[in-house]
Amino acid sequence: HRRGVAGATAMLGVDGTAHGRRERASFFSRNAGTPMMVIAVGSGERIGRVLPELGGLLRRPLLTLERVRMCKRDGELLCTPSALPGTDETGMPLWHKLMVYTSEAALHGGQPIHRAIVRELRAAGIAGATTLRGVWGFHGDHPPHGDRLLQLGRHVPAVSIVIDAPERIAAAFAVIDELTREQGLVTSETVPALRAGGRGGRLAGKVPSE
Repeated sequence: HRRGVAGATAMLGVDGTAHGRRERASFFSRNAGTPMMVIAVGSGERIGRVLPELGGLLRRPLLTLERVRMCKRDGELLCTPSALPGTDETGMPLWHKLMVYTSEAALHGGQPIHRAIVRELRAAGIAGATTLRGVWGFHGDHPPHGDRLLQLGRHVPAVSIVIDAPERIAAAFAVIDELTREQGLVTSETVPALRAGGRGGRLAGKVPSE
């Protein structure tokens, strides 16, 4: 937040492994060693500037970098998801992923935005949408927030992830654009899809051979 990145959300895991060691959450424990993931969004310049500082904060950091397109920030439309060809250079079909960063306290029509997103995208027949609850985070110019010991209501960050074929993502983005008219951070990126699960699932590509 101090370095001016567009948003960051910390999410607490329940089971995971890093550096060959497995850590799991348990009921009667402080769970100080459980895995945690922080997803940050920002320009390459700002992210590059903060990486050395993050490395200094973490004892054995695992960091990945991905190229995403920032589509909206606090109601301002910056761009729409990019048009994609049908397949990549290996012939694998390309799908789109949208990520929407909001808060449980952010409402649309009296309902949390993340609930409205999942409900309306399901009604629109989108392949998949999942919301993850964070423990601490921020987006845009809003200060970092999350669960505190003494507070009346929950004000934790929420991240909604939407995946579908490019032609369906256009419809999904129209829904999300309407629901994030005033607040929220929306990004898009390309993913090579393998299969949409469930009944009527369709094969969308194969893993290329080594």
